[in-house]
Amino acid sequence: MAMLTIAFVIIPDLFPTGGGVEELVFAKNISFSIPITYQLPPHPPYIDLHNSSTHVIGADREHLKKVLTGEVFALISTQHYPMTLSLDTTSDLTWVQCKPCEQCYPKYNPMYNPANSSTFMNTMCGDQYCKIEAYNYYKKEVDRVMRFCTDDRRCLFGHAYRADKNVMGSLVSDYFEFQEMTDTEKVFHSHLTFGCAHSTIGSFNREADGVLGLGQGPFSLISQLEIGAFSHCLPSPNSGKTSYILFGDAAQTRGPGAHMIFNRRYPSRYYLKLHSIALLDNQKKITLDGIPSNTFAFDNDGFGGFYLDIGTPFINLPQVAYQELRKVLHSTLLDYNIRPIVSSDPSAFCFEASFDDVQHISLVFTVSLHDLILTGNQLFYENFDSKGVICLGVVESKSKETILGRNAQTSRNIGYDFDVGLITFQDMEC
Repeated sequence: MAMLTIAFVIIPDLFPTGGGVEELVFAKNISFSIPITYQLPPHPPYIDLHNSSTHVIGADREHLKKVLTGEVFALISTQHYPMTLSLDTTSDLTWVQCKPCEQCYPKYNPMYNPANSSTFMNTMCGDQYCKIEAYNYYKKEVDRVMRFCTDDRRCLFGHAYRADKNVMGSLVSDYFEFQEMTDTEKVFHSHLTFGCAHSTIGSFNREADGVLGLGQGPFSLISQLEIGAFSHCLPSPNSGKTSYILFGDAAQTRGPGAHMIFNRRYPSRYYLKLHSIALLDNQKKITLDGIPSNTFAFDNDGFGGFYLDIGTPFINLPQVAYQELRKVLHSTLLDYNIRPIVSSDPSAFCFEASFDDVQHISLVFTVSLHDLILTGNQLFYENFDSKGVICLGVVESKSKETILGRNAQTSRNIGYDFDVGLITFQDMEC
């Protein structure tokens, strides 16, 4: 799982601590929203958890790096207990660190304590969420929620992510609070099943209490609330704007659409049919002839394919596609006397140029029968270390997968309509 740096913030006033009766409503057909922003609350200097030796990184450089490569945070609440969760659209499991937590990453916020919640419940082995058969028929695969039973019939879970990250703990439930999008702005409560993690192994962001799973699958917020659609419109990283993720009837699902493809190997992910990619130079299409026609297809084992991941910062391309794109882009930019430079990151493809210098360059993804055109901040990013240097926001995938990352999803509304099985794209200012 990869995740990123936006902030889902539900304003604290939406969660009153007393002095009034809050109406309980059913979640189905409810419309609600969560504000999203790239600006995070101030914290102590960022600690690099990826290295065994901790060190402080420069604030300005790290702010830029976190905006472009960090995680999306969602601030939601259970009975007066706010949680900051990293958003994940490739997994259906929501989990938080819980007391007691013997092997957990350090984080800024207090740990969720089930003993302080009067509505907390352990999920028992007879519960539907513990009895759900593993819908991934491949064994020992990532992105799969495993369930176990204790001697006292409590349900345990385990979940493996990529990059040697995994979480384990108890499957539990509690009431979550959301603001309904109506004139009265009612608060509705819903009892949701989630993971209470007592062990979190690997590198996680200390600003997050856990993960909010918005992928497909039985544990997802989408499935548990029976939500028919959701949408988001991410502003460009440096805009400083706030936007929203919209759920239910409030979701915006206009614009050209492509049918979702179900992949049994990774059933939580949102896959689409990608036919080809090409460069545009001043609206002139440059075909990438070195990419075989089956590059973006699934193989017989379900590997490969093309999916959306708001948690992955950059576009990921299989090796043959990435190398062909890099070669053709290099040749194209030489015509404008723009040459690549050596970057401190050997995997980055960077140039001494500004965004204005490359505004004529676009990347075209032909998805189903529609062209998805990526340009500006969707395709390039400012170098973390050097001013006056921009880099290609595309990286070589370590597998056969092709991923439309978060930066490529900015400045357009993307809607997920489950009733008709479509993902829609509409360019707009977010």
